[in-house]
Amino acid sequence: MTIQRRWNLASQGAFSEISGAIWLFGPAVSVHAHLDMADLAQGPTDAGFIITLRHESGACSQLSSSKINRLAAKEYVLYGESGSYSSSQSDVQAQSVFAGRYPAEDPDGWGFEDRTRWGTLRTAAGEQRIPSEQGRYHDYYEGFARAVWDGTEPPVSAEEAMAVLAVLDAAWVSAEAGREVKLDSRN
Repeated sequence: MTIQRRWNLASQGAFSEISGAIWLFGPAVSVHAHLDMADLAQGPTDAGFIITLRHESGACSQLSSSKINRLAAKEYVLYGESGSYSSSQSDVQAQSVFAGRYPAEDPDGWGFEDRTRWGTLRTAAGEQRIPSEQGRYHDYYEGFARAVWDGTEPPVSAEEAMAVLAVLDAAWVSAEAGREVKLDSRN
């Protein structure tokens, strides 16, 4: 596994999506993945993915993202005992940076998803649009800096990061082999 491969998946949002799925449903025990590859001047790179995780808890999560075929999409669908939640959101913070805006310019107005992209909660009572939480990636970087400078706890432990990297590695193996990959219990 190369660092470049991890970076490509991570740049598609896989790192944060996998981290969120593990946070919600517990450790992953297996991974099945499909990667959409694009031929770029720099060489082949993943431009989209579908990753299915089976969790130790018995839950199954499916994560997807695409930046090909004129589609830039991330979709979250969660199923629960009392209903479901779905969201097709963008990476509003990345889009702001690409447009030349930064969190320091307006920390209170930074990182809010447009109303048209809010998720939908569906229960027996009906459907309800749920506002997205404010995106605050800068809190992570500030927390990391404090951990380095002051020795405080980092926002993400090394163990948590390694668990996500193990899933990313397994996703590549799965996509190349066309099969589900079981994760080592140490991950």
